[in-house]
Amino acid sequence: MKCLSLSNAIQKASTMNTLYNLTCVQGRDEFDCMKIISEFNADLMNLDAGLGFYASRRYSLRPIAVESYNEATDIISADLTYYANIIVPKSKGNLDPYLLRSEEICFSGAGMADGYVMQLSKLIGEMNALPVTQCNSVVQNLIKFLGDSCLPGSLNEIFNPFGGNTEEICKLCANKGYESYCTYSDRYARNQGALQCLLDHNNNPETKYKPIAAFVRAQEIDLAAEDNFPINDYQLLCPNKGPSGAYIAPLTNFNSCHWGEIPSRMIMTSLTRLDPEILRSFLIQLGKTFTGVASTFKLFSSSGYNSTNIPYPTKNLMFSDFTRGIVVPTNEETSTYDRWIPTEFMQAVEKLNQCPLPTTRWCVIDEWEMNKCQKMRSAFSVKGIKPDLDCILANSTNDCMHLIKDGYVDMVNLEAGDLYTAGKYFGLVPIISENYGLGPYYYAVAVVRKINPILLISNWKFTLTCHSGVGKATGWVIPLNIILNTVQVRVLNGQIVYALGELVSRACVPGVLDLEYNPDLTNPLNLCEVCVGGNSDRCQRDNRELYFGDTGAFRCLVEGGDIAFTRHTTVHSNTADRNRNYWARNQREDNYELLCADGQRKDVSEWKTCHLSRVPGHTIVTAPHKTEEQRNNMWFMLQYGQEYYSSDRNEIFALFDSDFYHKDLIFSDETESLKLIKWENQDYIKWLGPEFLRLIENVEAVAKGTPSGVYNQAASTAVRVFGGERPSLDRQVPAKVERHRILSLQSRQNTPTENAIKA
Repeated sequence: MKCLSLSNAIQKASTMNTLYNLTCVQGRDEFDCMKIISEFNADLMNLDAGLGFYASRRYSLRPIAVESYNEATDIISADLTYYANIIVPKSKGNLDPYLLRSEEICFSGAGMADGYVMQLSKLIGEMNALPVTQCNSVVQNLIKFLGDSCLPGSLNEIFNPFGGNTEEICKLCANKGYESYCTYSDRYARNQGALQCLLDHNNNPETKYKPIAAFVRAQEIDLAAEDNFPINDYQLLCPNKGPSGAYIAPLTNFNSCHWGEIPSRMIMTSLTRLDPEILRSFLIQLGKTFTGVASTFKLFSSSGYNSTNIPYPTKNLMFSDFTRGIVVPTNEETSTYDRWIPTEFMQAVEKLNQCPLPTTRWCVIDEWEMNKCQKMRSAFSVKGIKPDLDCILANSTNDCMHLIKDGYVDMVNLEAGDLYTAGKYFGLVPIISENYGLGPYYYAVAVVRKINPILLISNWKFTLTCHSGVGKATGWVIPLNIILNTVQVRVLNGQIVYALGELVSRACVPGVLDLEYNPDLTNPLNLCEVCVGGNSDRCQRDNRELYFGDTGAFRCLVEGGDIAFTRHTTVHSNTADRNRNYWARNQREDNYELLCADGQRKDVSEWKTCHLSRVPGHTIVTAPHKTEEQRNNMWFMLQYGQEYYSSDRNEIFALFDSDFYHKDLIFSDETESLKLIKWENQDYIKWLGPEFLRLIENVEAVAKGTPSGVYNQAASTAVRVFGGERPSLDRQVPAKVERHRILSLQSRQNTPTENAIKA
């Protein structure tokens, strides 16, 4: 109503009607208005510095003008700050801000500077009076700490992205049963609403709720007094003791008994507007035309705008009722939110993001994973996701397991074969799983060319085989079980790897010559002869080998192999131009078939009935000594990360997508989401299940203690401590195995992140 009245007043003002036309655009709430402005369907809105932070980060808005609380319109003379306070009833006695646990509070609104940011940042930060147990969610920490309260906006997706905020934080709010319940439109929302919440509940003998405080701007009580608020029954709660030794003070001391100084409210617009001068001129003229006693329209008054839909008195419409003028700084001074807002306020906002787990260290095994990890770290940082992410480059997947066990690294993503090693030999525990749509599992398949019809599940003699990697579920554990079940080899003295080398003509099994899997240097060289990595990169168990991983195994088949052992989605993902890399061009899905366990061959699309085994999905593991709270905060980091970056089409960062030349970097490209594994199921035996454990134990049993291609702990220890040699594929001088190396990236990339006016 006030905006429409202002629009009419502009049409009647001779100084403005020939220059400007004001259109009023109604949004559901502040965040909806931010979105509308970011889409250029409106131009201006008024926000406090707290919500302005979200406007800048999520919707790329910037301040263009600010409220002044005196008549001055120049920056030097204008009053451009106010204070956040806590108001309490005198009947509560001498309260102590350090003893707010389980108490009931009335807030002005989630994210608001004067009734949320300043008080909570001080309680969390320098006072250490509000414990933080969960990263990325102030509201969740409040729910655990306070009693039933009213925090309008706490159910908004900005503060409740996963729907986990429970009703306790809203129970004192007014509009139960209505859409406006616990929103910024609730009767108890904003400063006036919070004061009314404090008054109504304490004066109502029929309610059990007796809130002890309202988090507001103390001067608002003067506006409330105009509507018969009993101002003499209230006082201030201070963060520090006064001369009397108590934490209380009279309301008149709001500028000394306060919880923080706040920059004045801002008129904000889109950062990408090409013509901000039009808006600046409009606001300057607006302030000149409609301020002062002679003005027929009171720009900074909210009187007279009640309606049948809002029967109670309204305050602070469009502008704060304490505003006396509009200050329009230079375009450079307000070019971004961060440039205008003082450091002290930004530090207060940052304290809300305090995390009990300051840093999580992620282990990667090659430069391509490191590159993606660095991008992930930057993307998470831009969104303020905690804990901070560090990327640690190790020499191998097994090296990552050592580092996690020894406390140098926190997390790594492992497939099922490596999880068996991590759990059995290093005691690591799975905490987060990949989900692929079907669930947290996939199927291992054997892929062949359709033009080679004589090749079946039981006749692999003298073939060229392609494996994702030694010790891996799809590329090693399951194919070896097939060979044993179909009696294609005779294993003498447990030499199962040697038997595979005798069966096939040549193969690519990345990592099979690494000392961790080949401690006595007897593994056949022909198991690496199909591999194509250059020089020392050849047959490495990471992305330096071009045939590494499930996609690498399929590429090996495309470029001359006979059988590829991979996952059921690999052929589909790399045909029909779904993979634009040169080797996958012009590949058709119907050029390939699957070998079924019962001896048949079927189309690739029939993997549900033609696969070798079901494989438990990849899991992110950590050390067993990590507490449940620490593990949960690792999960919250990724949960928020996938909320922002799970789409493969995200231009900033795609969590479940890799670069042009590689696949499955850090996460499987087929991943649709991540999911927390329940605490009681965070055990490698429970996750892998009896069926897969039987397969891997079959291989170990046949090997009888000799190298099985799974993992050899004694050999691994020898490699790490003494170094060692790896056989050369050209049978010349063996190359030295590179000693363990770690590269920790500690640097932080600070990424800050029309003449017709619409408000």
